Amino acid sequence: MERLIIGENIRRHRAFRNKKQDSLAREIGKTRQMLSRYENGKSAIPLAMLDLIAEKLGIPVTQLFETN
Repeated sequence: MERLIIGENIRRHRAFRNKKQDSLAREIGKTRQMLSRYENGKSAIPLAMLDLIAEKLGIPVTQLFETN
């Protein structure tokens, strides 16, 4: 469940910034497919990767854990 919340938040913040999956994936050093797995909650995201994703999205990492 938590993976899905985090993934949905990554997708929402990425879309809000008009970033494509390919672009964010390159910025974090992952493939588009891996980013998709993160966003869909199919793969666990290492803590260091969460920090990097939040940095590239320009948000505090805590926003990735928020439920709305």
